[in-house]
Amino acid sequence: MAKKQTFGDKQKKGTADFKVAKLVYSVKSEKTNAWKFVEKNVRIPNGENEVDLLKKAMTSTGK
Repeated sequence: MAKKQTFGDKQKKGTADFKVAKLVYSVKSEKTNAWKFVEKNVRIPNGENEVDLLKKAMTSTGK
């Protein structure tokens, strides 16, 4: 018989030293004047200010 796999078995061992946030914001296209949504996954190290890192990630993509 097959071994039953639990949710705990699927998780990676160890602790993560960061969080991942999905950043979604809108940008108006210069060519078509249409609104586009930009999605970006941002790693946030533990102990860092989340708001500052998210603002920095938005400006780094050319908003």
